[in-house]
Amino acid sequence: MLELTPFLDAIARADAPLEGKANGWQRKAGLAEFGNACAFCSAPLDLSSPKSWTATSLVPAQLGGPTSVVENWVPACRSCAAAKGLRDVVSWSDWQASADPDRVALLLERRRSALLYAENHFTPLSRHSKRERLLAHLSARFDKPRFRVYAWSGEVDGERVCLVGWSTRSGDALALSEALLALRMRDGAEVLTEGQVTLLRVPVDGFLTAVWSLIEDHGLVVELDVLGGGPLDANDWRECWRHRAMDPVTNHKRVPPMTGGPSLPHAPKVPSTKPDSARRLAQLQAAKRAERLEEAELRYREAMARKAKYLERVRRGLEAPMPLDEYRAWSDEVRYLQTVWARLVNESTG
Repeated sequence: MLELTPFLDAIARADAPLEGKANGWQRKAGLAEFGNACAFCSAPLDLSSPKSWTATSLVPAQLGGPTSVVENWVPACRSCAAAKGLRDVVSWSDWQASADPDRVALLLERRRSALLYAENHFTPLSRHSKRERLLAHLSARFDKPRFRVYAWSGEVDGERVCLVGWSTRSGDALALSEALLALRMRDGAEVLTEGQVTLLRVPVDGFLTAVWSLIEDHGLVVELDVLGGGPLDANDWRECWRHRAMDPVTNHKRVPPMTGGPSLPHAPKVPSTKPDSARRLAQLQAAKRAERLEEAELRYREAMARKAKYLERVRRGLEAPMPLDEYRAWSDEVRYLQTVWARLVNESTG
């Protein structure tokens, strides 16, 4: 039976509260932008009483919110700050239902700008993809509440084990409930513990798929620090789930933060099904086939010309015959080139 204590202890360590307070400049910038009023209810703030207001984060540090980015901080009265708590503002449905729509749109757009410089997993896209595609991919994640989950895969007593888990501090309850349902029903995960900490064992062959589904649902997936992790499949781009970038440029270049090194692998490119793209692809493939056919014909005809020249020189006594074994090997090579050319001709004619 799998001993859960090392994994539960690792979640407890990783789940410790993170320091996340606005500095003086960020507080002043927020007050200036919102006119010394609460960003959520627009009530004037009593600046003479520091205890009456605070600077609160739109995405908490616990969920990977960027504490150094000024857009992530807004002034709030104590009542609104307490009501929001340590959740992603996009999941604060009561406030969104009662607040002015323009104010809601403003803060959600501010949150989106801040998240570009938060901890973000890499996308499946190649570093050669257009920047607009990368931003659109990240934006689709940002539409959803952010939550924090933990994952681990490795060897335990000679057995391959893959785990996913979270605590009650991990963010939006609805997002976590949906994650639990998907892991059980779609990925076949087995629930090991529930309550303060939820821990599931995921089938080995479905682990990476499950992790990337969580990432695309805007989960911040953190690798647990437990001995025995790995090994990694270097040929599977999905193993890069362990890395996160702090800005869109790094994300686009797919360079591992801190360690640097070569770009991380990306998902295999899937041909577009759009009519124009499909037509261009067909034209490109046809041109490449024609080029290969022309090259194969040229190589065969050049080989035949060299052979004919040799035979003519031998017939005229200008060159000594080569050993029979060498001549047979040469003839086999010429026949092979003829076969390659004939095969390409057949392929091109259907």
